[in-house]
Amino acid sequence: MNQRPSPVTALLLGLLAVAAAAWVRGAAVQRLPPDYDEFAYLPAAFRYAERMAPGRWGEIVDVKENEEHPPMVKLAYGVVLEETGAREPEWDRVEVGKPTPPEARPAFTGPRVLSAVTGVLQVLLEALVSPLGALWLAFDTYHAKYTAQAYLEGLPGLFAILAVLLFERALRQREPRGLVPAPPTLSPVPLVAAAALLGLAAAGKYPYGLVLLLAFLPFLVQRGHGRPWLLAGAGAAALLLFLAADPYLWNDTLDRAWNSVAYHLQYTQTEHVKKSGLPWWYQLHYLTRSAPVRWHPGVFPIGWLDMLLLPAAALGVPAAARHRPVWLAWAVVGLLFLLVWPTKWPQYTLLARPPLTVLAGLGLVAVKDRLLGRRLSDPSSL
Repeated sequence: MNQRPSPVTALLLGLLAVAAAAWVRGAAVQRLPPDYDEFAYLPAAFRYAERMAPGRWGEIVDVKENEEHPPMVKLAYGVVLEETGAREPEWDRVEVGKPTPPEARPAFTGPRVLSAVTGVLQVLLEALVSPLGALWLAFDTYHAKYTAQAYLEGLPGLFAILAVLLFERALRQREPRGLVPAPPTLSPVPLVAAAALLGLAAAGKYPYGLVLLLAFLPFLVQRGHGRPWLLAGAGAAALLLFLAADPYLWNDTLDRAWNSVAYHLQYTQTEHVKKSGLPWWYQLHYLTRSAPVRWHPGVFPIGWLDMLLLPAAALGVPAAARHRPVWLAWAVVGLLFLLVWPTKWPQYTLLARPPLTVLAGLGLVAVKDRLLGRRLSDPSSL
């Protein structure tokens, strides 16, 4: 017997997940000390904020600070800084891992709140797929940390989940009448919308677009046979939204695009990466440990869930293969990217954490169903 959560139970679990996500990230926004990459993204955000003054908007395309990453998230942080009137702190008086000086707090708080909101919205959207998975993601310490600091992960992660939901809708079809099933197809509107969101995700951080494209590719090959114009339209939508959201590429597009991508290829060979000495499998360490609990004692309420993520996700693979194959493909491609890409920073694991927590939620439901089935089939349990 397959006992799925009732709509009321699913709603309550989803609300609990969102409330938990807001609580965990709200506390982290206030309590986490400045982190390394915030010293790159926040100064860049101030450069964008300066150019949001009347008569200076045209100068945004000339900002080259932190040009290795697309500007969309930093532009969003710049809007927050402009609206809140936060002053740029003296960066040499702010230290990594040390308490934020009071005069520097406004520069961190606004962008961090925006990042946290996108993290909570990711949990909300995931609750539509797996309420238990959303609850897991709410407490995931890596997801909470990097969507509570002024990093790049929150906004593109949100667009990525939206893209996957719409792509699932593009693959869905109504049951045909009669006994002969209709051939699998693609719905044009949700497909183009999913492609546009994929472009926006890439405009936030390049790997999100790459991972999603590779995850979607098998389904596009299977369903898009004989529909080249639809696939071309979806590709055009992705490219147009990517370029529209990346003003850095509006001038000298090809040259700047190559320089931005080449930076990452060269960065993997820098002394900074080589000295870290992290082996190819090291992202599995971050996927089986709760390092943020060790880095920031007392900030995150639960750490042991991080250690169970991969085993729980493995339990959900059969259910995901039957009912949520796009999320399974995302998880597999995300894991492969983490293993192949030479740079092994922990924030990169957010590329795979949303689909892995969905699989974990499906795995918990599968275990519960099996346990209930055994009990119901056992006469002694009646």
